[in-house]
Amino acid sequence: MVDLLPFLPGWPPGAMLLLSGLACALLRSQALARFGLPAIALEVARLEGGGLEVVGALCVAVVVGLVAVAGAERGRSGVGAASGLALAAAGAALAALHQDHLGWVGPLLLLGGALERGATPAAAAGRDPATGASTADPRSWRWAGASAVLSAALIGAGAWLRREGDGGMAVEWVGTPFAGDLPSTLLFIGLALPIALPPQLGGVTQALAAGPTAGGAGAFAMAGLGRGLALLVLLGRTFAGSDALLNVGVAMAALAPLLALLGGGTAARLLALGVYGILGGLLAVAAIPSEAAAAAVGQGALGLAVAGTGAALGLRLVTEARLAEPGLGERGLGHVFPGAFGFTLLCLLGMLAVPGTLPFEALSTGLAAMAEDGAAAEAVLLAALAGPLFVFVGVPFLRATFFSAGEPGGAKGSRRRTAPRGLVLALGLAAAALVGLGQAPSILDPVAAPLGGAGARLLTPAQQLQVLLGAALLARIVRR
Repeated sequence: MVDLLPFLPGWPPGAMLLLSGLACALLRSQALARFGLPAIALEVARLEGGGLEVVGALCVAVVVGLVAVAGAERGRSGVGAASGLALAAAGAALAALHQDHLGWVGPLLLLGGALERGATPAAAAGRDPATGASTADPRSWRWAGASAVLSAALIGAGAWLRREGDGGMAVEWVGTPFAGDLPSTLLFIGLALPIALPPQLGGVTQALAAGPTAGGAGAFAMAGLGRGLALLVLLGRTFAGSDALLNVGVAMAALAPLLALLGGGTAARLLALGVYGILGGLLAVAAIPSEAAAAAVGQGALGLAVAGTGAALGLRLVTEARLAEPGLGERGLGHVFPGAFGFTLLCLLGMLAVPGTLPFEALSTGLAAMAEDGAAAEAVLLAALAGPLFVFVGVPFLRATFFSAGEPGGAKGSRRRTAPRGLVLALGLAAAALVGLGQAPSILDPVAAPLGGAGARLLTPAQQLQVLLGAALLARIVRR
């Protein structure tokens, strides 16, 4: 398709998204769909070759595309300057993961972090759909800014030391961190720090934890997923095979359900913790230097992009409905918007690797790659952690989002209502993609070769269901 658009190769990757996002932010109008969808189409048209960077570009395109489709209905999109900045942040993430020179990675990631901060301002804090309480956390916002700056500084220092030491500046495997090679260690810490920090401490999922904001309802999804997926891809390109990746990933996967159990956070924070835990599992798989592991990381990243965006759009729908009518839905908004609830449920189940979806294929084949490479104990631990993530993150998120009663004294009425058609269409596309790609992940082989190279499964569908049901029973005991 590049041959049909000869003027595009001169534009660096992500440029269309950056320019479109800034234009949307300046216009401060209902322009996200008109700017975002053409920009994504042009970016995807320029993709060629294979590798994790192409998969990462598809992930960013999926997030932006679904959010833009959700805002396509005229007058109902609820977008403005914040969503424009989030679109520009997605462009910065896309540019960073496509870089072949280490010197540009840090500045682009810093630009993405700054645009995220503008896209989800604490002054226009999100609202929890269950209680209407603000999701603002000024302390975590300060830490988010500090981690973005520190990350870029460490990446820049590592790249500079590598250049001074006559090391290569290509974005490829750069060495083993914590083994006496200071540039590699600095680069690893710089790339891993924002993704390893939980949302409460200013990690990349903090934008998701902030929830939907007035005037930029889709911004938190783009901001909360784009940079995290880019960092995952960059870590996979530069440190595949490193034990440090395995250790960080397992720690993240274990910490996510624990924080959800002890913290009692809002629905937005639960969603952020779910994405945080899944990113940890993918990091652990990325530590395995094999084609099967690379395929599993690609499948998992794409599945997370689709499922995470779908769950975020479901949260956006009910949050806006609660803000408009605080007393709506005496038995929860799942009864008011049954179609949207069904699609969101499927997205959430897909995000948590229920059999039949693309994330399950990624989980099972990724764990098999770990077991074959000598990390069988860690693979079994990750398989076991899927259950607590389902119980302590997924189920409470669903209950808080769709089954919390409206405020007393507000406008009531539980009859079914029609959700915005663009948003329902985006949710339907996300749910269909999760199931369709879960049944035939090789569909995307012509676009991104790594997605079809996965090997044998470690878990069968029945075994995965047993893990989830066993965790549910255990959680019931713990709750009592």
